[in-house]
Order: sequence, then C-alpha cells, then structure tokens
Amino acid sequence: MNRACGIRNITVATILLTVGITTVSSGQSTKWLSGVEFETRLKAPVTSTWKQPLRDIVRSLRTNLGICIFMDRRIDPEQSIELQVEALSLEQTLRRLALLANADLSFIRNVIYLGPQDTTNLLATVAEIQAQNLRTARMTIQPALFRPTSISWKRPAQPVTILTEDANLLTLTYSNPKEIPFDLWDSGELPALPFAYRTTILLAGFGKTFQFTDNSTLQVIDFPQQATYQTTINRRISPSNLARVRKQFPTLKINDNADKLTVQGRWEEANQLKRLLNTGTATTTNPATPAGQVYTLTVENQPVQAIVQAIAQQEKLKINASEQAQQLWAKRVSIEAKQLSLEQLLSTVAGKAMLTFKIEKEILTIDAADR
Repeated sequence: MNRACGIRNITVATILLTVGITTVSSGQSTKWLSGVEFETRLKAPVTSTWKQPLRDIVRSLRTNLGICIFMDRRIDPEQSIELQVEALSLEQTLRRLALLANADLSFIRNVIYLGPQDTTNLLATVAEIQAQNLRTARMTIQPALFRPTSISWKRPAQPVTILTEDANLLTLTYSNPKEIPFDLWDSGELPALPFAYRTTILLAGFGKTFQFTDNSTLQVIDFPQQATYQTTINRRISPSNLARVRKQFPTLKINDNADKLTVQGRWEEANQLKRLLNTGTATTTNPATPAGQVYTLTVENQPVQAIVQAIAQQEKLKINASEQAQQLWAKRVSIEAKQLSLEQLLSTVAGKAMLTFKIEKEILTIDAADR
C-alpha cells in the first residue's frame, strides 16, 4: 500500500468510501519548495536523531521542511529507522535514510522519490524522455499537458482512479486501465508538475509507465529496464576540455558536432554536464564539506555493495570495483558506526567483506584484501 506525500493508517471501516481526486492549478496546493529554494534546502545542514517508523520521519521532513517526498508503494513505511546526523546536508541525510530503508532516491523536478534502486536509477530519465516525446510529437498535443498542475487525493484512493480522472480532465483516456493493479492509497498530493512527470511518478510503483497511441489515448506499458536520454548542448568546447568532460562523465556518450554537443545517457549525468558547461568551465571540484565532518550509520543485514554505493553517491564519487571485489561485496552485514570520518566509515564497511578501498581524483576504488 502506497503512502505518498500524505501518510496515515487506513482502517477497514474506510475502505467502502469512494475515492476523491482534486486537481488544482499551481499555487493552490500545499506550498512545496521548488527551484532555487528547493536546491538551497537540499544543501542546508541537518542535525537530528530519529528512532521511529519510516512514515513518521517522512511526514516530519515533509511538514517541517516543505519538501514533497513520494514513497514508492513497495517500500515498507512501517519499518523502524534509527538515524543520527550532525551538520549533514539534507540531501545526504535523505540518502542515508534511503539506505536504511533498503531504497534509493530519484529527483523529479521538486519531488523526491523514495523507491527501489532499479526504479530510481531510471525514473528521472524516463520522466524526461516522456516529457521530451510530448514536446517533439508529430501529433497535435494540447498545451494543458505542459502546464504544471498539482493533484491531490483523499483516502482511501485507488491509483487507477487517480490516474484516469487526472487524464479525463485533459480529455485523455487509457485504453487498458486494468493494467494498473488494484491498490488503496492514503491521502496524498503531488506539487505542480506537467502531465508526463506526475503520471510517470504515479505509475512507477507498479513497474509501469505510459505511451500515447493517438492524440487522446494513453496505453499503460511496462517500465523499461533500460532507458537513454538524449539532448543537445549548444556550446563549443576545446578538444582538451572535451577530453576532460568525457573522463569526468564516463557513463555519458558525448559527441562533438561543430558548435554543439550531443549527449546520451542517464538524465542526471546529462543535466550535471549541462550545468557544468553553463558555468563556462569544463572542470569541477569536490563539494565542500564542514571541517571535521563525521558520519553515523546504522544498518542491519544489508549488502556491502549497497552501502558502498550509497556512500559514494552522496559523496559524489565514482566506483571502480575489481572483479574480485564484486564477488565479495554481495555479503550482507550489520553495522553500527558513530562519529567516524569518511575514511573510517569506508574502512569499517569494506573490512566487513575483506575489501580494501582507495579514494583518488573522485574515484572510489574497491578491491579484495590480500589474504
């Protein structure tokens, strides 16, 4: 059962109620942070201690900080979370929270999606491709599809009803609505997003997405196992800077075409590259961290690989793991680490699986320890 941006327990007595959906224009819903305010809040330091169900932590963050966190229906909101952070950025705090919940994060505009890693890894890319497809479609697309619109729903809400009513308000219909499995959701809300983004978010928890078959008909399809976002950056850079960019973004396919670059890959990396080039430089530095930054982490029965990936992601490090290391880091471990430096934390995690690590030039190298 999904707990989206509103979280409450659903009792048997409420199941007979009919679903309600309210679609409102931007500015009439909860005041969610967006744009520069949202980015600034993600960088702001957080000091707190939690020992409570995940749903309560999400509710607290949402209410107190004005950020919309959408929880995938496959993530257990009742699981108990123990987390302590001190002067850690909100984004890094959220990534630690996701790790403890055996989940990961995806950022779709100003929505923070908490879900399984195989979904979050591609979700922003799929959302951007859907929006891109609408912008470049040969068929006539009504302007309302691109207008950011907030939606909210009352408990107990059936996802199929939320999706079909939202589509109907735009004179759209689903050809196969039965492909949306039955579920009951608590009251929830999404901030102002164009149709492609909000529909991608709502369907992702079922392993589904959508496609247009004509001007007014949608079809529910399976969420892709692979997706590649393609964009053009209208900027000319020197061969030496192009080489640096390719080294810095090894997962992107970057081609230089006269006075522009064509880029293919995940949306997150493509967007980072675009931001970087828009500053007028093709080099970046490690993000600044407070002096004496320390880390506290508690995990139970989690794969070493997942822990290492979460640490690397929040520290903006790229992982280079040897074949021997990849054979070892599937080991599940429990760790309770308090007030450790980054090196101490990685040493603790790696040691649990007989691994070694080295950080050099934004690369986290993982190898098997000598026996």
